[in-house]
Amino acid sequence: MSFPQISCAQDVGSGQPTGGATVAPAIDNNAPRRGSITATLSAGNNSSFFGRTQTERYPYAAAELIYKSRFGVWGSAVSYNLFSTSSFVDETDLSVGWDVDLTKKIDASISYSRFLFAANSPLVKSSVNNSLDGYLGWDWGYVYSRLNTSYVFGESSDLFLILDNSRYFEIDKVLGGYIAIEPRLSATIGTQRFAQTSLVQQRQRGNGGPPAGRGPGTGSPTTETSETTRFRLLNYELRLPVTYARGKVSVQAAWRYTVPVNLVPDDVSVARSYLTASVSLTL
Repeated sequence: MSFPQISCAQDVGSGQPTGGATVAPAIDNNAPRRGSITATLSAGNNSSFFGRTQTERYPYAAAELIYKSRFGVWGSAVSYNLFSTSSFVDETDLSVGWDVDLTKKIDASISYSRFLFAANSPLVKSSVNNSLDGYLGWDWGYVYSRLNTSYVFGESSDLFLILDNSRYFEIDKVLGGYIAIEPRLSATIGTQRFAQTSLVQQRQRGNGGPPAGRGPGTGSPTTETSETTRFRLLNYELRLPVTYARGKVSVQAAWRYTVPVNLVPDDVSVARSYLTASVSLTL
């Protein structure tokens, strides 16, 4: 690739492709390839899942550990604590995958994730427990494009396609390290059975939300089924991560703005800003 890829901090339940909250340190292309272990602590002001979110905001903290072999095979474990719940660990994600550079301009990845949630979880994401993910990326020189696909399943199952376009900028020699900026614009299309399943689950769990028939887009059961199974545009997203890296340590702050569209009946998701911060150590 013509520029190094820096993984953006992944918000709890963000619905983004597996990759965790890791912020990559500086890469020495002349150094021998070897495996690495990265530990990350992160925090965010709210959660979402493919543009859908719960009515109440849930700030969180997360801890993650990733091992990546020199062959591109990796495994990760990340746990989240929502500040406003009684559970200490509200979600744990276990993932395994393989990243590979097919050519100097094309890279790809495939992965599987298992999601574990505390009982009575208020998160939209808790309506699914598994995810198969993959992507194909192309470096055009001035823009890096990536087509991601995700198949999630559990209480419900859905298929998504996410098109990302990003541009990487780097400022060298800043306090002995460098600053990386990678703005990204994304659009997601797919089905949304998970959204309707989550609405039913949260009412059963007593986690609030609008009574049936009170949310925007209220319609008949036939319309409701059509809305959840149709393959259509789900959300737009703009993301701006800023990373400072020095040696084995990296610090990242990220802002993203998500605009959900084509909501199912009773879904109260709205356009929102999300802020995250993380610090990583790679050995």
